[in-house]
Parts: sequence; C-alpha cells; structure tokens
Amino acid sequence: MLLRGVPLLVLLALSVRGQSDRPIINTSGGQVQGTTESCGLFCSYYSFKGIPYAEAPVGGLRFADPVPHGGWTGVRDAAQHGSSCPSPDSLPTEAEDCLFVNVYSPSLIGTRPVMVFIHGGGFVEGSGDVALYDARYFMPEDVVLVTINYRLGVLGFLSTGDSSASGNWAIKDCVEALRWVQRNILAFGGDPNQVTIFGQSAGGALVHYLTLSPLAVGLFERAITLSGTVLNPWSLQPNPRASVNRVATALGIPTTDTASMVAALRQIPYRDLIALQGDMGTAQGVPLFLRPLDFAVVVEPANTPGSIALDRLPIEIIDSGSYRAVPLMTGFVDMDALLFSAFEMVTNPGIFNMFNSNPHLLVPFFWNIAEGSAASTAVSQAFRQYYWQSQPLSAALLAEFSVFLTDLHFAYPQFEMAKRHAARASVYVYQFHYDGDLNLMKLFTGITLPGAIHGDELSYMFYQQSFGVGELIPVTSHARTVRQRMVRLWTNFARNGTPTPSADSLLQNIIWRPTSSGMIDATLNIGHDLVMETNPIASRYNQWQQLAQQYANNIFRV
Repeated sequence: MLLRGVPLLVLLALSVRGQSDRPIINTSGGQVQGTTESCGLFCSYYSFKGIPYAEAPVGGLRFADPVPHGGWTGVRDAAQHGSSCPSPDSLPTEAEDCLFVNVYSPSLIGTRPVMVFIHGGGFVEGSGDVALYDARYFMPEDVVLVTINYRLGVLGFLSTGDSSASGNWAIKDCVEALRWVQRNILAFGGDPNQVTIFGQSAGGALVHYLTLSPLAVGLFERAITLSGTVLNPWSLQPNPRASVNRVATALGIPTTDTASMVAALRQIPYRDLIALQGDMGTAQGVPLFLRPLDFAVVVEPANTPGSIALDRLPIEIIDSGSYRAVPLMTGFVDMDALLFSAFEMVTNPGIFNMFNSNPHLLVPFFWNIAEGSAASTAVSQAFRQYYWQSQPLSAALLAEFSVFLTDLHFAYPQFEMAKRHAARASVYVYQFHYDGDLNLMKLFTGITLPGAIHGDELSYMFYQQSFGVGELIPVTSHARTVRQRMVRLWTNFARNGTPTPSADSLLQNIIWRPTSSGMIDATLNIGHDLVMETNPIASRYNQWQQLAQQYANNIFRV
C-alpha cells in the first residue's frame, strides 16, 4: 500500500536504502555487517569497525609473531570498534585481544585507491578508532580508508636481543593487517594493487620501517610519513635488553636465562607490565625524547625463529639500497616539538637548568660524540649560539628551544631521510605551518606561541571526535579550505603517485615537485597558501649539516 502523496520511485529508493544501511560483506574470516554513516550533505559512506585480523596475542602468542585470525561463525556486528591495545591510559576499552582493522568506503561497488593509516602515540598509546581518526573527510575523494590497531609499549616491542624474544611485534602486526587488506579489500570497494600506507609520529616511523622491511614487500605501492621516520632519534632502541631486564627485575624474575625470563613475563598480568614500562620520552632518565624510547623498534638477531622485520640498522639498509623503494611523501610541522617542550616546562620546572648545567644534552646522541670531549663542547656551544644567542635557557626562550628540538627530532632527520630516498624513488617533502581554527591539538593544550604543533596537521585530515569542535568552526573559516587541500593532496598521491597530477584551483594550480637526490631543493610549504620553496629552513638545516660533517661519528648508527 502506497503512502498518500509519496511518489512510487521515492518509496522504492527508501526501500533499497533501508536494505543497504547495514551491508553484509564476506571476508576471509567470515561475514561482517557494517553501518552507513554521513559525511555531509548528500554524502554517505559505509563503515566496518572492529574486524579482527589476527588472533588475540595472549598466552603463548604474547611476544610472538601475530597469527592470522581463524574466523568466526555467523555475521559479526561491525558497528563498534574492537578493544584498543593496552597503554598507560588504562582505558576501559582496552584488552590484549586488540588486533583489529576498521574499513571505511564510499562505495562497495568498483575499485578505488586504498589508504591504510597507522596511528602515532610514542609506540605506547593510541588506536585507530574514530575518536581521533574519523574517515568522513576522505570519503568525497573516493578512496577506501583503513585504520588499524597494533600492540603497544612492552607488549609490542619487548626484545631480549636474542632468539628468545626478537621484538618488533608491532611492525609484524602492521604487516599482518596489510596482508588482511590484500585478501579482503576488494570486497569493500578497494583496489589491493593501489594501497598507500601513511602514519604520523611513531606511526610515521612505522610506515617508514615498513618500506625497508622485506616482510612488507608487495603489500603497498606508496607511503606517507608525517613527523616520523626511521632516522628520528627516538624510534630505534639499540639496547633493548636493558629495558627488559629492568622490568623483569622489578617483578622479581631472574634475568640470566632469557628464555625463562620471557616465559615468566608471559604469565604476568598485562597491566603490571604496562606499569613498569617507563614514561614516554624519558628513557634513561633523560627528558624530551633525547634518548631512544625504552620499548621501540630493534634490529633483530639473525637466529630469530620467526620472521625478521629488520635485520640491520635502518641507515645501513637505506645507504645500501637493498629495499623496495616506493614513491614517498614526507614532512613535519613547523613547531613540532613545542607540544613536548611546553608540557615539560610545566611538569618539570627545572628543565632549563638541566640543560644549562649539562650542555651535552644538546648534542645529538646519534652523532656518537663523547661527553666531555672538545667536539661535544663545540657542538653544544654552536647550537646555543645559533638558536638562542648563548643566553641561559629559561621559559622566556621556550620558542627558540622548541625550534631546536623540532630540528633535532623531526626536521633534520626527516630531510636526511628524504635526500637519501630521492636517489631511488620520487620523494615529496612538505612543511606544515598553518595556525588556524583546526589546530585542535594546540587549542586543546592551551599553547599560545605562534606555529603549528605536533599533531595539529591531523585535524586537517581527520574529523577528531575527541575534541568535539571540528564541525563547529565557522563555515567561512579558511581552515576548512586548508583541510580540503590537505585531503586532496594526500588522496591525489594515493591515486596517482604525485600529489598534484594536474592543475587544480583548490590547490592554487601549484605543481608540487619532488626533491632531488642528495639535497633538499623542493619543499611544499603548507600554510594559508600553498607555496613551493627550495628549503624553508635552509639556514637551520645547513647548520646541522655543517656540524655533522665536522664533528659527528657514525651518524644514525647508535
């Protein structure tokens, strides 16, 4: 019976929509039922959350390679996220059974580029959930977005440095998730032959590690790293045994026999392990990520019983060229480190006196310069003079100090990586320095100094539900235009291998050129406008290069 006044075609359309609002997809593990979500006026997409890609890493699978999920019977409800991986946050949604993917697609018909996002969080926190990584802004660009969870902290990176626990479980989780994508993404409207991986901060470092790992060959075609690479000084742990021994000793577990130690650690409640893994950014009692994170990526021993994600130092792999080079986008935020220095200044009021009394802290540890040496004095004096004219550090110099830390942790290693990779594949370099209505990390933390801080660029790609203000900014705000530009550049790269394949008025008709091999001579500066430059921090970068050439030993070989 027809409703009075409603045309037949409209009723038929409503009927079809009602049937497809909860689509059911067949995956390698079983059937999943998703939801239909809104991405704006006349814009909708399909959402499938909490799909397991690996078995729960518990019991004998803790500190072990991930095992593909064995599947389920019936239809699995994919309306809600699965558990997030354990972290110091102690969220009620956490559990060790946390290896899930989330898939968002504008259409289940046809094929389109796939973008797999790997979240950051210092290797110890975060998840792929919509709290920070809602897909709605990507959907109008006709790509499939996948977000993933991976094991964190001690559970994701514990390594004894030998065959008892080789480490890099988090990298291997990412590999397993990408294998799941290869097997299943076609059913969600994605093209398994057109996969781009991208990530921010620690997630950016993991993306870069995947480009170097033999385990990931053939699982993606392009990569984007935001404020994170394998050369960032915090991302590789050269002495993992010390971190494991510290945890085991605190639990009364003998450390002489690594096999017995790992077996005992598998029996400890995960919350007790998390409590002992150490604070992010204060490894070896040194603040501000000036030493490698306690639990981070490691070089695995040759006698590893399972798969090996990283068999040599990253710099050795890069310099040897023994990896599958893919087109790359890479960059940083102009005041990346301000997030950490401002927080440290509040929580550790003596931080500036620490640097004033021990200038060696200013010497990059990955330059392998001995404390107390003439080279150490020369480097620390040069940095003090260059960044804050040799004045004693204080809160008044927070901006200058943050620029130094940004160069140390992000800009310098990012550029060093880019100029090396450019010898084998196209590399597109950017600096993000827009400071506007959607710099939500900065607004949330209350930082008032000029510039964009670590994580600010994410709000220009993802709707971040946790902040709750992304859709409340004025419709006339220029931040909306910057957001559209960012998403267009990123999805263009995923689709074409170049972020500006043709003239586009939204992108101000710019052509983003790749940088040349061995140098940084092309950088896109993303601010109020898009501006192609040679190197927006050329003076700073040249200072680092000069000091490294004069004083550094075995650089990046910690």
